[in-house]
Amino acid sequence: MRPLRMIFCLTAALTLGAQESPRIGMLVPDLVIENSGRGRKLFTELETLKKTLNDKIQAKTVEFQKLSSQLQSPSISEAGKEAIQKQLRDLDFENKKLVDDSNAELQKTQQRIVGQFQKELMPFVEELAKEQKLQLVLQYQPGMVAYADQTWMVSFSNEVARRYDAKYGEKAPAKAAVPAPAPKAGAPAAKPAPKPAQ
Repeated sequence: MRPLRMIFCLTAALTLGAQESPRIGMLVPDLVIENSGRGRKLFTELETLKKTLNDKIQAKTVEFQKLSSQLQSPSISEAGKEAIQKQLRDLDFENKKLVDDSNAELQKTQQRIVGQFQKELMPFVEELAKEQKLQLVLQYQPGMVAYADQTWMVSFSNEVARRYDAKYGEKAPAKAAVPAPAPKAGAPAAKPAPKPAQ
């Protein structure tokens, strides 16, 4: 959500609730992803694709480095140098195309997964907001919140995660005995599956 839009929503909620304190919730998508089996499953596909594409690019880089080192050999003939230089030019072109294609594929997959995640999640956010009689639910974004009670943020997001998993028959991931996580920079819409700081 853009900053001006968020400020407008806050102002509207405060105006509507002028007689009483406004009831606001905060959704931290990173916590839902981290604390729900369904969220993790969706974003694992993205991480797997990212690793596969990075491995392909790395293999091309290694190949380029090997050819470059062959070019430095003092025993190589002029014809050999020309052949290797041609291979390097071809490989450089292939590598640039691979990077461009990989970025396009990654972006397309990310948009699909984030869109699916948000579409699946919204009914639970609305349901919980109605149950708690909230006037507004904000989506956490770094830099937009100067202070928020961690327990309040975590409890709303964790309840959404619990309902999300219940609907899709997933189990919440096992948790280590650590304090409640604090939200960290990055919403899923901006990049794939950023994790909350522990």
